[in-house]
Amino acid sequence: MTKNITTNPIKLSQPAGAALAFMGIKGSVPLWYGSQGCTAFGKVLFIQHFREPVPFQTAALNQTDVIMGGDGNLIEAVDNLREDAEFIGILTTGVTETNGADMDGVLKTIRERHPDIKITSVNTQDFEGSLETGYAKACEAVIKSLVGPRSAPRRRQVAVLPGPYVTPGEVEYLRGLMERFNLRPVFFPDLGDSLYGYLPDAEFIPCSPGGIGVDEVETLADSTFVISIGRSMRACAALLAEKGGITAYHYNSLASLKEIDSFFEMLEERSGLSVPNIIRRMRSHLQDTLLDTQFDFHGKKAGIAGDPDFIMRWMEPLADVGVAVSAVSSLTVDLDRGLSLFTDEAERSRRIGTVPVEAGDLRDLESLARENELDLLIGNSHVAKLAADMGVQGVRSGIPVYDRLGEAQSVRIGYDGLARLYMECANAMMSCPNREAKPYVSKLQMGLKLTPPNLPLD
Repeated sequence: MTKNITTNPIKLSQPAGAALAFMGIKGSVPLWYGSQGCTAFGKVLFIQHFREPVPFQTAALNQTDVIMGGDGNLIEAVDNLREDAEFIGILTTGVTETNGADMDGVLKTIRERHPDIKITSVNTQDFEGSLETGYAKACEAVIKSLVGPRSAPRRRQVAVLPGPYVTPGEVEYLRGLMERFNLRPVFFPDLGDSLYGYLPDAEFIPCSPGGIGVDEVETLADSTFVISIGRSMRACAALLAEKGGITAYHYNSLASLKEIDSFFEMLEERSGLSVPNIIRRMRSHLQDTLLDTQFDFHGKKAGIAGDPDFIMRWMEPLADVGVAVSAVSSLTVDLDRGLSLFTDEAERSRRIGTVPVEAGDLRDLESLARENELDLLIGNSHVAKLAADMGVQGVRSGIPVYDRLGEAQSVRIGYDGLARLYMECANAMMSCPNREAKPYVSKLQMGLKLTPPNLPLD
């Protein structure tokens, strides 16, 4: 029976995803073209998750502005921000999309008033899509508006486009790995530099404290090649590769042995340097971890809830060790292309399409967990709460994780990161109640008399 309502939603909104992407640009201010409430909810959510200041600003539309038009509010907000901000990323909300805001017209007016300003807008109505689509739309908009043509090729520079579920910790981890190959990775967006958690020198920072500089965004096409991580960033990488006439490499997650091997083989080939011995030791450590944890995964079933990028980064490693995976996503259709995110032939060939993914919410995940007797639920803090209420083990990951510290710094990619992922899941499995093996009792024994026969005393 088809359910026509969402009772306990999984997803985060498109505007939140766009604002997150803009936070990866140094000196940027994500400007929400909506009411104060829209901005406040996003601000609180990200502060709870990252435990860092989040410099969101708002056009502060009221009821009259929504009806009569709020372009004046937006222009005034830009006037106030332009002195401090190196870049302003405007994102629309359901309020402005519903009343038909003309973003091209208002941007033209802003640029006429401030010709030197670096500004981009993106349409991110929150009644469709999710955090993942908003993030990808914002990245695509910045590439189209700021990245220039290839002019001065930089032989060691590599453009890296991480998806929204690549944590700031993983960005910093990848930066260190690629520098071992004498490459200069330039991350766009760079959430590692802005939201990993570094104590700033200044007491007050009105903009994003870190990230990729606007000047580096403008010269991304000068890179020698481009890497995308997460399916949502593949189109952005293709757009950048076309601008620069360079090769694009794509990885769904960097959380499976096959993909990690391919990643280091590519780095070895492009850099001309051999894989360092410390990375080979990390691979050996992962192999040992697979041996250590194999019995904890035998016959187990897991459920994942979240956006497609998030589901893919967990389903691959779990399926590789024999865990039966089911998933629930609020976004199973690519809204821009009208295609299923989980059924294209390329993904089927990688065995991802064989994992059942249902469209739904957390109530559907609960039903799925009960019907299939799942052992483990993986998702954000809301999923963890559902798991606790059901008496099932949960692993916290994704956005938001507000009841634990350190999710933004976590690393679950690469050889050693994948080893941590397996140990994290195995520890959760080991914590399952009544997990102890029951002694085997033969059916034949049940039919035997348990009392000894009567024997004579003499």
